[in-house]
Amino acid sequence: MLESLIRTIMGVEGITGCIVVNPQDGSVLHQEGNINPSLEDITAFFGSGFDVVASSLAVKGLRYSYLEKNSQKFIILVQEGGYIGCEIAPSASFESVIGKIVGIEEAKEEKKAEEKTVAPEEEKTQEVRFLTSKVRQINLLIDEFSEGGDRVPWLTIVREKFSENDMGKKIIAGLSFDNNGLSFNGILEPGVREEDVSSVSKLVTDSLCRKAVGKFGAIEAKKKVHNVIEKLGISR
Repeated sequence: MLESLIRTIMGVEGITGCIVVNPQDGSVLHQEGNINPSLEDITAFFGSGFDVVASSLAVKGLRYSYLEKNSQKFIILVQEGGYIGCEIAPSASFESVIGKIVGIEEAKEEKKAEEKTVAPEEEKTQEVRFLTSKVRQINLLIDEFSEGGDRVPWLTIVREKFSENDMGKKIIAGLSFDNNGLSFNGILEPGVREEDVSSVSKLVTDSLCRKAVGKFGAIEAKKKVHNVIEKLGISR
């Protein structure tokens, strides 16, 4: 997402280089153009300062700042997922460049709003399809690990892991359980995204696999997982 944004920003006249910095550890995530050696530190420092000020003063909408140092000009943008630092040409105007960047961001937000308005059902259908595939995967793992025997202990793990966090509880509300497995009724609570389904289902499948390793040993458990992969038609 941010890589695409800075590529677009690099098209703004006057910008000579851009960098994305991880807000957690200050490491460089991506860069474009000619990068000033000091841009990384400047971006990390001012970006984190934004977060502190915004949090302390409850300021919303604090998104960018700029500074000039020894005829060098820098613009710092705060984005979800990273801080963006840009160097602009000495002859370029801060106001002009920032105005164009803001225009890019506004256009991006408008596009997002249009996509949500035009195809909300299509988005939900994709999430429903994804959860349906994850339910099938979980059922196949239970089939393989239970070896035709009692499935209840495996289903108990599934229930417990889905119920461990709020998002999992939202997802499990659309699932039904019996002694043979689980099924999805096709309805997801509002706010459940594909990424949420992925993270919660991974928690479930990882827990099932850990139990299988404890019961069968690592080598045999791996064979059983490969059996499921083959049934799903996934390349190893």
